Amino acid sequence: MTPQQALQKYFGYNAFRHQQEAIIQHVLNKQDVMALMPTGGGKSLCYQLPAILLNGLTIVISPLIALMKDQVDSLNVSGIPAAFLNSAQTPDEQRQLVEKLKNNQIKLLYLAPERLFGAENKLVPFLKTLNVVQIAIDEAHCISQWGHDFRPEYLMLAQLKREFPDIPVIALTATADKLTQKDILEKLNLHKPAVFVSSFNRANITYRVIPKKNSFKQLISFLNERADESGIIYCLSRKSTEDLAADLKDAGFAAEAYHAGLSNEIKAKNQEAFLRDDVKIMVATIAFGMGINKSNVRYVVHVDLPKNIEGYYQETGRAGRDGLPSEALLLYSPGDAGKLQHFARIEGNEEQSRIMLNKLNDMVKYCQLQSCRRQYLMHYFDESFPPNCGSCDVCLTEFKRFDGTLIAQKALSAVSRLNERFGVNYVIDFLRGSKNEKIREEHKQIKTYGIGADISKVDWQRYIRELITMNYLQVTDDGYPILKLTDQSSLILKGLQKVEFIETQTTEEHHTEAAPPHEAELLSRLKNVRRDIAELENVPAYIIVSDATLLEMATYLPQSLDELRLISGFGDIKLARYGRELLHPVKDYCKEKGLESKIAYKSPKRERKTKTEKTRAPRSGTDTRTETFNLYQQGKNTAEIAAARGLSQVTIESHLSHFIQTGQLDVSELVHESKLPVIVEAVENYGAERLAPLKEVLGDAYTYGEIKAVISWMNLNSSIK
Repeated sequence: MTPQQALQKYFGYNAFRHQQEAIIQHVLNKQDVMALMPTGGGKSLCYQLPAILLNGLTIVISPLIALMKDQVDSLNVSGIPAAFLNSAQTPDEQRQLVEKLKNNQIKLLYLAPERLFGAENKLVPFLKTLNVVQIAIDEAHCISQWGHDFRPEYLMLAQLKREFPDIPVIALTATADKLTQKDILEKLNLHKPAVFVSSFNRANITYRVIPKKNSFKQLISFLNERADESGIIYCLSRKSTEDLAADLKDAGFAAEAYHAGLSNEIKAKNQEAFLRDDVKIMVATIAFGMGINKSNVRYVVHVDLPKNIEGYYQETGRAGRDGLPSEALLLYSPGDAGKLQHFARIEGNEEQSRIMLNKLNDMVKYCQLQSCRRQYLMHYFDESFPPNCGSCDVCLTEFKRFDGTLIAQKALSAVSRLNERFGVNYVIDFLRGSKNEKIREEHKQIKTYGIGADISKVDWQRYIRELITMNYLQVTDDGYPILKLTDQSSLILKGLQKVEFIETQTTEEHHTEAAPPHEAELLSRLKNVRRDIAELENVPAYIIVSDATLLEMATYLPQSLDELRLISGFGDIKLARYGRELLHPVKDYCKEKGLESKIAYKSPKRERKTKTEKTRAPRSGTDTRTETFNLYQQGKNTAEIAAARGLSQVTIESHLSHFIQTGQLDVSELVHESKLPVIVEAVENYGAERLAPLKEVLGDAYTYGEIKAVISWMNLNSSIK
């Protein structure tokens, strides 16, 4: 059987993607390979297809054994015998598997690295008695300390070539910069490896970044338009995943949380519910997703800033693996970056800390872009790309620009007069003529002190960000970021170069192409039939066939098994197992509506219609707030109420702030009058969206509770919106 024949028979495709064919041929020729391919680009096929063609066992190393069931189920449904070995299996299950391996009944065996080379492990000697023909290392970037997801147990894999010197090894990853690529090759000791780097572009994903402002309300608005679709929402902390999942449930959404701190039982239950579409939304930390092949994830939302571009790219790549239009939304607040700097520093390793901080800085630049986001991502992975992709928020938005040369000259002059020794906030305070005691007396005597007083702090922050993006200013990457001039700065200061800033932006225009003329009612019937089959097979529905396959069926209306074979995703095995059952609703529907087959017009282009649903209100929490308020009126202080109710003092202060905003409680009850004007000034300068930046500015003398109380009081008086 040729690779082409195997592709059609087992996977239902008649053409390879990216560089799959060349990679597969290298493995069949017993050559080592490293392949970089975008998430959803078909990495698994690069070792699964050789496993079918080679007469022996393929060992697959994967970082998360708990997630291997998904791939094993998918392979078994397609008629490819696969299994995984882990400590959760009973001794009897493991004995049965060993017998199958001895009898050459398994084509692919999935293992975690520690299972292969862990202490007192006898697995390697046993595997050496078998006919091992290929070793695949998935998520190979985990072996590199410079990668975004380093896992120490992956370092054990350096022994692979010593134990299996003549077996071809294929290392696969979706995200690795040049430093990480070099590290992977060195640590795995691959022999004259062929390196394949496919395009990183995921053309079906639309990238959007919006300023984080009342993030729950923003999220509800986004989700209401996608109520019937599956999505992943990434949060930074374990607690926030649980809180957000609870809030979404209260708002009527089918959501669950997933993070490393949950028990294995709960993680497995929530993951299974998501894979089977019983739960539509998974609210997770980055612990979730690696190895998940759910093809119908329609959106990925980051409500907190990711730590680096590699992680962001990989996480967003979990959307749209079936090739249908999907979305990646990031809610960005500058305060998130400051919070993450702490996590980016590795104690006792200055070099790695510097690399991690640089990666974080690259992520912040992405969020602040006024140019094509897709081009930025492609350039990050050393791939050229035109300046307008037509499908990110920047390219879909019309910007009105104005001549900001004078503003730029003021900013650059201030940096110069301050001898390039201060950070952004100090430079802005200097430009605005702040009376803050932090401003040195000698600086107040400089003639440029206060020349930007007519521009708000928020606008100055935006202008300086744009000057950095345009390379007229740069920021040092050490512990205390300082603004510096660049080689280009003199052109602005001398008036030889014009600078334009963005003034306003129009409402984003969505130029979504019309969906193909698929039969929506038929698509719904097909999904119901698929669900029934999946329940009988005890696997997630998308493993039977993908949404993309059903959409093609509802579009081209195949009337026979021969026509169904032309629909992407139907290989010989799936055609034999499920073809007739899935064909019935199509033929019945066409008979009812008087329709005929459109298979002659089959086109690979597919789009998706947007679904809308009425808005659901987020939970109010009125009862718990009222209980706190009643205890406060009885004379108890916040510490006493917190102890009595078993809640944190921060939560109690938040409850009371609500009643300041309703006018039922005076702000002076929680905040001393001397602190009030200081907090008000900080809120007016920095905004009220995030408390962390305000706390950082105000210092230890001011509590989060006091800041919340003042914001509520300002809301009551309509001082901020």
